[in-house]
Amino acid sequence: MNLIFEKISRNVDRDRFDCGVSSLNEFLLRYALQNLRKNVGVTIISTSDEDRKRILGYYSVSMAQVEFNQMPEDLAKGLPRYPVPAIRLGRLAVDVSTRGMGIGAALLRNALLRAVGLSREVGTCVVLVDAIDDKAKAFYQRYGFIPLQEIPLTLVLPIETIASAFAAEE
Repeated sequence: MNLIFEKISRNVDRDRFDCGVSSLNEFLLRYALQNLRKNVGVTIISTSDEDRKRILGYYSVSMAQVEFNQMPEDLAKGLPRYPVPAIRLGRLAVDVSTRGMGIGAALLRNALLRAVGLSREVGTCVVLVDAIDDKAKAFYQRYGFIPLQEIPLTLVLPIETIASAFAAEE
């Protein structure tokens, strides 16, 4: 199965998606298209070449900032003492029927690749994620994300770290 990543559209079946978390299901169903239309955030969906209408997973991104005093100390070194520009990965969810197939990791990889590309056009230092719970936090920490000082379910990963990891793969 080949995964396809694209912006959400009316051409996909949002009703069938179920990640097991009602707030994430509701976001996809009710707010993802609305946010896209209003330029509040972009939702990227993953489908397969076998069924382009069935959503296997999704993530949403928008711009954000992190207060300097909340940055992890080692990441704050050398940064100006004002809010740090960030790309927010606000939500990431995988349909329960496809768990364990690596779709979550593929979604995160796609989001991070997009973040690196965007960082070349718009000043941004980190990718910021809002983990919905400790299990999600552990998922992000496996990929090197570091919790903010005072908000333990919000984590960051420097764009430089992401770009270096992708460069090492080439």
